[in-house]
Order: sequence, then C-alpha cells, then structure tokens
Amino acid sequence: MHGAGISYGAQNVTRVYSPVTLSYEWPTLGRLLFMVFCSCIGTTINGFFVAAFFVEHTLKRIGNVFLACIGLSDLIVTTAVMPVSAVVLLSAGEWDTLPVCRALQFLTETAMYCYSLFFLLVSAETYYRLCRSTPEYEMFISMRIGLVTISVFVIGVVMAAMGVFLGLDYDYCERSHFGNFYYRVSTSVLFHGIPSVLTILGLIFSYFRIRSRAREQVYYKRSQQYERDFSTTSLNITAFLIYIIMWTPYLIIVHKYPGTSDSKFYHCVWFGVCRSIFSSFLYSSMNRNFRRAFAHLFYYCCCKSTLTGSFNNRHRRALEYKTATGDVRVHIMHQAVNSASPQRGASSARETQEL
Repeated sequence: MHGAGISYGAQNVTRVYSPVTLSYEWPTLGRLLFMVFCSCIGTTINGFFVAAFFVEHTLKRIGNVFLACIGLSDLIVTTAVMPVSAVVLLSAGEWDTLPVCRALQFLTETAMYCYSLFFLLVSAETYYRLCRSTPEYEMFISMRIGLVTISVFVIGVVMAAMGVFLGLDYDYCERSHFGNFYYRVSTSVLFHGIPSVLTILGLIFSYFRIRSRAREQVYYKRSQQYERDFSTTSLNITAFLIYIIMWTPYLIIVHKYPGTSDSKFYHCVWFGVCRSIFSSFLYSSMNRNFRRAFAHLFYYCCCKSTLTGSFNNRHRRALEYKTATGDVRVHIMHQAVNSASPQRGASSARETQEL
C-alpha cells in the first residue's frame, strides 16, 4: 500500500504504475496515443450525442433531458479526465502529483454518480410514458426538470468531494487506506445498488409493455412510434448493462480484494473509465434518429462552407427565376386586359407576339 506515483513520496520510486498515466514499463508513445485517441473519439461522439437532442425533431422531447444528461456525464470523463492524463504524460512526470490525481478521481466519481442517477430517471420516464396512464405521465413530466437535473449534478459533486478530499472513499491515488466503511457502503447502496435495480426493472417492464402493445394493436406495431420506442428502450437496456459489466471488476476488487496489486487495480479502473466512449457510439450506430442527427452534425461541422455556398447559390437562382416569372405573368395579364380595348388591340397583339 504505497504511494501511487513517482512524485508522491520517497518510497514511490519502486512503483511501476501511475493512477494517471498507467504503467511506466509501457512505451510512452503507446500510452499517449491511447489517451489521445480515447479523448478525441469520446469527446466527439459524446458531444454529438448531446447536440443530437437540439437538431433532431424526434429527440426534442422534455423527457429526453435525462438521456442528454447521461451524455454530459460521459463528456466529463472524455473532455477532462482523459485529456489531463495525456497532458500529465507529456509533462514527463512533472505534473503526476497527488493533487492532480485526486482532482481526476473527483471528476470520475462525480460522473459515475450522475450517470447512475440520470439513468434511473431515464428508466422512470420511460416506464411512466409506456406503462402508466397519460395523466400519470403528465404529472411526472410536470415536475421541475431543470431543478431535478441541477440537483443530481450537485449531489454527485458533493458526494464525490466528500469521498475524495475528506478521505472517506477508497484511496485511489496512494492506496494508503480503505476509506470509511459506512460511507463506502452507503454510497454504493444508495447511488449504485438501488438505482441499478430500479433502472433495470423499469426498463424491462417498459420493454415487455412495448411488445405486449405491439401484439394487441396492429396499427401501433406498424407505426414509427413503435420503432422509436422499441429501439430506444432496447438501447437503454444495453447501455446500462454495459455500464454494469465494465465497472463490476473494479467493484469486486475494491470491496473483496482491496489489497490487490496495482496492475489489476488500475487496469480495472481504466476498463470502467473507457466505457464512456462506447455508450454514445452505441446509440449513434443502432438508432435511426441518432444516426440522422449525427449525419446533420457531421455535415454542419465538416462541410458547412461548401453546403452553405451551394445552398445560397441555388436559392438565389431560384429567387431570381421566381421574380422573373412573376414579372412575365404580370406583363401577360396586363396585355390580356388591355387587348380588350379597341385602341390598343393591334399594338397589344404585336407586343404579345414579340414576347
């Protein structure tokens, strides 16, 4: 149970693992490429995932706020934890210090607390929308969504700060203590255990309700609403199961084998951290609405100038054509009216023929 990095203490020179930059025995370039790749891909995908709710009309439901916040939770990891780890690696160990490590641990725990709670709210919203009556769903949606969202983030920040900076949680950086037993048990049960069970139950009930309604109502099964409900609910179940599976090794080690080697411990932690890359990618590849939103965002970010230029030219030509056509129509109608006059009959006929 020594210090975690070469900068943390005199005894740390014997350690070959850093909680921030992984094993010192691995090639520096390989670790750097791994962190930069995860950071760039994860930030892009999670950013597109959050932005998708603003550009795709089928996703602009107030109930999808919680699903968007799940993307924000992953965005904390891919835009803060992973890039900082890459910068620490580039500093050649100069910034591989205890305050930096604890700050990254604080951000990661905040993201995980928020992720678990927001998924519980996503499950509740799905359950009320699909399994309960319309008045009950409206009552659920009528609560202050913004206030609930801010409260979840505040709770996640406060609990993570208490665990990391007050020494109540497991010491991830130096591994010098196991934290406060009651704090660890209570946070594990209240923020991970109970929410996980309720989330799985709510999503499974919603899934079977969709299948049951599809069997009973043929028009619903043939509608686009059925496709959206079935796809989103299935992806929610898959994404949450991936979250549980990828963090289970860490939970087993930290509770059952807290004195395990640095290699196993930090591998399990980074295995769970890298999950933040895959969830949004799962939605973008398996859901039609998210694919369409990602395509719009990609074209906007990468092809905006080209598309804008061609769009303006095309519509400018169309407007000019419409203006000219309108003038011709007015001219023709004017001549047709004036041709009824005997004095202008001959001249009108000539003008019309020339036109």
